[in-house]
Amino acid sequence: MPVYRSSATEHAASVAVAARTDVGLSREHNEDAFLISDLARGLAHGPAAAQAAVEPPLALALGVYDGSGGASSPDAASRLAARTVHAVLTRAAPRSSDALERSLLEALGAAGRAVRDNARKSPQHRSSGTTATVAALCDERLLLAQVGDSRAYLLRGGALTQVTRDQTLVQSLLESGKLRPEEAATFEHRGVMLQALGLRENLSIALSAVELRRGDTLLLCTDGLSDLVDDRRIAAALDAHPDPAEAGSALIDAALAAGGRDNVTVLIARFDGPWLAPPTGDGDPEVLEISKFSEGPNRRYDVVPVRRVT
Repeated sequence: MPVYRSSATEHAASVAVAARTDVGLSREHNEDAFLISDLARGLAHGPAAAQAAVEPPLALALGVYDGSGGASSPDAASRLAARTVHAVLTRAAPRSSDALERSLLEALGAAGRAVRDNARKSPQHRSSGTTATVAALCDERLLLAQVGDSRAYLLRGGALTQVTRDQTLVQSLLESGKLRPEEAATFEHRGVMLQALGLRENLSIALSAVELRRGDTLLLCTDGLSDLVDDRRIAAALDAHPDPAEAGSALIDAALAAGGRDNVTVLIARFDGPWLAPPTGDGDPEVLEISKFSEGPNRRYDVVPVRRVT
């Protein structure tokens, strides 16, 4: 499993990141992708990386992508989106949380255009698209950009919180009260997504933020994990394995043991060090839904300064 670790000093950040992707037991091709980006130095660490280290200053972008469609290259959309997000963010080289917020939204918008343009030019990529869940860190604020149904979770004090909302028909029906939670698992259209990069010109990117605390663990994953392994078992695996690589292997094994009917990708980051305040012990992290970016003929930022209770 590729592992990325920061080098800790007395005043430095301490972050350990590991990622792994597996084709699963039912698919012939792996349509998932992930990327770990060192924004300060323009470095990328994907599936071919073995281990890397970085000195502060620390600015990271972590992303998972789940591709779909395409006649002969179903993984093209996810990999293209990952490369485009990395290129935009490293070119912008944001050094503040506010600058990173705008750059992150612009990066996902650019990724959507890149996937869509590639599909127009190449018949084998027609109708291809991809989810994108990207976490970006600058200082102690973690920004989360979401398109589709790949997820971000945060483990704090042994409690697991889903800090993104699936952009799916099921989630929309649950929020409107038209579907009961106990019906969701067997709902016949549970796989219908409302958003994906590359499938349409108009794209709405949800952006939220979490203030990190010492000892927090972030998990990004595709639905090959979250559809088969429930939150209780995810939390138990993360809690039982402090090392991100070991935790990732445990989660992949759990998904395969549950049938492995889809590709599965996990990316785990553990945050520690004196740069972060200790947890307050007051329960789940506060997730702030800070803006929504509409990508299309009339691009705009709509600021939504409300607390979202997950």
